Amino acid sequence: MDLPVDGRQVRPATYPGRGQGSGVRLARENAGWGYRRVHGELTGLGVKVCPATVWNILQAAGVDPSPRRAGPTWREFCTAQAKTMLACDFRFVGCGSTVRRTRWRVALGLVFAAR
Repeated sequence: MDLPVDGRQVRPATYPGRGQGSGVRLARENAGWGYRRVHGELTGLGVKVCPATVWNILQAAGVDPSPRRAGPTWREFCTAQAKTMLACDFRFVGCGSTVRRTRWRVALGLVFAAR
């Protein structure tokens, strides 16, 4: 980037309409996408635009952020999945006298549904 004669740094040129129509169209056609996803798709299409600009464009067009998912909370999810969850761990257990000490590998399992 060339600096002007007075030494000031110049901001790259911006294009006001660039990405506006396609960004709003992407957001409207894919209602589950958030602002980040729309920005990522625009970047993938070769449109160089800042994430904050995508946010401003979509806010001005009346497109809300990605809707809150109606799925279960984390606690509800874990409770529903507890029947199939299993925690495993391996431990070493020392057995025997101090002269001839052996180590046993022990597998421990905990089924959350039985807890």
